[in-house]
Amino acid sequence: MNSAKLLLIGFIFVAGSRAMPQFPSGYRYSTQYCRDTLTARQLYVGEVFTRPGQCVRVQCLGTLQLWEDTCKVPVGLKGDCHVLLPSETNLVYPKCCPLYECKTFTSNPEGELEQTNTYDHTGNLRKSHLTEVIVINKDRLGPNLREGPTVQPNVRKYSI
Repeated sequence: MNSAKLLLIGFIFVAGSRAMPQFPSGYRYSTQYCRDTLTARQLYVGEVFTRPGQCVRVQCLGTLQLWEDTCKVPVGLKGDCHVLLPSETNLVYPKCCPLYECKTFTSNPEGELEQTNTYDHTGNLRKSHLTEVIVINKDRLGPNLREGPTVQPNVRKYSI
C-alpha cells in the first residue's frame, strides 16, 4: 500500500512538472554582466556610468558588449569658434562635454552686426547673442542741421 501511494505521488509530481510552461531563457534571472576593462567595474545589462576623470559614458548592452559615448566636435559650425570647458568638475556625461562658442561678423553702411552662437557637442544651438554697432554719420543729416556745432558721432553698442 505504501508503494502504491509513493508511486501515485511520483506520478503526480512528474505529470505536474510537465504541465508547467517552459519559459525562454530570457525570462530567467541571469547574473551575466559586462566588465569595463579600464576601471574593472562590473555592469549589468542596461547599467550606465560615467568613467571618473573622463567624459565617457559606458553602457552594458543586452549582447554583453560595452557601448561608449564620447564628446564629439561638431562639424559645419560657422565663424570664429573656440571651446568653452565646463566650469565644474566630475559632471556626468553629457554635461561634462565642452560647449563651442562661434562668432560671426557682418558689416553694412549703417554699422556692424556681431552674432555669438553657443553649440553643444552634437552641434545643437544652445544660446544665441546678437550685438549691433550702429554708426551715426553726420554727413547724412539734412542741410539745416549741418550748420550746428560739430559733435563727434557716438557709437552705441546694444544687445538684442
